[in-house]
Amino acid sequence: MYYINENIKDLYRVKFHDNREGVLRLDMNENPGGLPEKVFRRVMEKITPEYLATYPQKDRLMEAIAKHDALLYENISVTAGSDEAMRLIFQCFAKAGGKVVTVVPTFEMYDVYAKMFGMQHVMVEYHDNFTVDVNDICKEIDTQTNIVVLLNPNSPIGTVYQDNEIEEIIRKAQEMGAVVVIDEAYHYFYKKSAISLVKKYDNLMVLRTFSKLFSMAGLRIGYVAGCEQLISYIENAESTFNVNNVAILFALEVIQDSDLEKKLKKKEREGRQWLLKKLEKKEYTCYAGEGNYILVKPVKPSAEVVAELKEKGIWIRDYKKGVLSGWIRISTGAKKYMKQFWEAFLEVERS
Repeated sequence: MYYINENIKDLYRVKFHDNREGVLRLDMNENPGGLPEKVFRRVMEKITPEYLATYPQKDRLMEAIAKHDALLYENISVTAGSDEAMRLIFQCFAKAGGKVVTVVPTFEMYDVYAKMFGMQHVMVEYHDNFTVDVNDICKEIDTQTNIVVLLNPNSPIGTVYQDNEIEEIIRKAQEMGAVVVIDEAYHYFYKKSAISLVKKYDNLMVLRTFSKLFSMAGLRIGYVAGCEQLISYIENAESTFNVNNVAILFALEVIQDSDLEKKLKKKEREGRQWLLKKLEKKEYTCYAGEGNYILVKPVKPSAEVVAELKEKGIWIRDYKKGVLSGWIRISTGAKKYMKQFWEAFLEVERS
């Protein structure tokens, strides 16, 4: 009988096999409108048969990202989405039987990787008022802890950590010999970032993705920032050519276009504020944090709302347990998509 890793054998995974074409996708915090057409066309014109026949070269993109984030080339490693960066971090720093500390709820893949690498997953719970105590996080960081993960802003709630709280956690982890991961998938929707701290702390890594604001979820590209030593470990674990040429070209285009970044932020913010005003006028209980999503308590059961909207070609998500039980989450984008959602949502709630 062949060997099978016991951590993989019965690992529960959610698979995404639904056809997502032709629907309004407000369930995974993608940009429903994508990149502006002229930006898309400008990049596509650079893609030649010879370019696709060449193995990928990441150097120019890494230099551009380093300049964008006021870091050095040696502080950056480009990955196949920030999801690959997560996996590489667990490959490098997870010890079987060791602890990974996160809050709950948070991005589900951290629990998957904890199980995959045979770790204890310690989850610090949010309170009913959507707050989490940083002291509770620090109490769980001990000599058995390998990895501490913070999403800032945290998905799916949208709460953020203050600068002093982040540094308190990093220092406690440093004392205990653990690395800290700050996942900034939604940092473009929030005015602050911890990325400059990678120059101060040798146990910190910050994750970024091009999937959210930059509308490139289908290209699977992101990066991890950290001190030179940590990044060297990550690159030791990477496959030889881990990011494709098309993704590199699009990422290089958008990271150098500061006007595009401002326009994409403005569009999302206008749509989010428009939808919030509509919800508040109808006296819905809402929570709008710093990410590109809004939490809403519907009148009807959340599962019914999700199912009926899906029949109308609009996908959102809901939660069945924990502090978010009964809430729905709507990814936010340009006003025209928020109007489309709002009209369908009112029909569902009235039916």
